[in-house]
Order: sequence, then structure tokens, then C-alpha cells
Amino acid sequence: MIKLETKLKSELEQKLKNKGYSYSLNPDGYYIISPLNRINLPIIAQVVESIPINQTVHGSQNGHEPDAIGFFRFKLAIDPQPDMVIFVFQHLRNGSSVYMIIPAEILRKRLMKNKIMSMSEEYFELRLWLMDDKLYDTSNFGLEAEWFYLSDRKGGRMIEPPIWNYTSFLNNWILDSL
Repeated sequence: MIKLETKLKSELEQKLKNKGYSYSLNPDGYYIISPLNRINLPIIAQVVESIPINQTVHGSQNGHEPDAIGFFRFKLAIDPQPDMVIFVFQHLRNGSSVYMIIPAEILRKRLMKNKIMSMSEEYFELRLWLMDDKLYDTSNFGLEAEWFYLSDRKGGRMIEPPIWNYTSFLNNWILDSL
């Protein structure tokens, strides 16, 4: 069952209203979301909130300064299987909420391809960094991978492989496109 912090819950619900969606919560705590201006089948969204981060553990080992860090430990729902998964975490500089909104099936494929699991193999553990308006999965990055994929002399950022780049899902509020 989803239990969002009250502040994040009200922010998410206000964001849905502002974007033209109606919503309700089902008994399992998943959001049932429908556009107000069209007749569409509602979508089921699983919302996952970042656990508190520790900059030493979840932050850069190479001196990078992410604008936001999200660390998520979660089960991907099976019954009911969501259409979308909404990850919520906090911007480190201005305190605003950052959202990654991704179709559940795409997320499942990426997690499996990147072999992202926790030690218990029951939960997924996903670490996201927002840097220069780009969103990256840095879950399996150590010191060398961070240097190789996120650094170059010109301040460039990762381009390949695209499986680690989640920028297209950053604040993607087009929920009725399934």
C-alpha cells in the first residue's frame, strides 16, 4: 500500500488537478487517473517516494553536484499491475518536487536489463540523479563508472548507453498516452 508523506501527496494531487486530470485512490493505494477533457480509460499509477538520501552514500564520489538525488526501494506492483509508475524526489537546491513518470512496462524492462535489484532480490533499488536538466539512473555506478559516463573535460554528460538516461520521463505529465 502506498503511503506518501502528506506534503508530497498534496503536491502530487494539486499537480494532477493543474494538468487537467481527475484522480481517486483505489483500496491498494494506487492512483486511478483520468483526463478531464476526454473520455479515456483511466490509468493506474503506482507512486514511489524517495527514501531519505545520504549525500555520502547516494551522492557523487567524483565531485559532481547533482541538482536532485532520488533513492527508491520498491516492489513493482503485479496485482493490480500499474500502467505508470511515478517517482517523487526532492530538488536539493530549491526544495521542489521532481517527478519521473514512466510506463511500468518500460521501467520493468530497464530494471531487468540493468540488473537493478536489492540484496534481498525482492525489492528494486533505483538511484536517480538530476544533473543539468538530465535524469540518469546511477544505481550501479561506482567511482569509475561515474567518471567515465558522467564526466569529460568540457562538462559533458552521459549520452550512451541510453538505457541509463531517463530524461524523457522527467516531469512527463502526458498520462493519457497509453
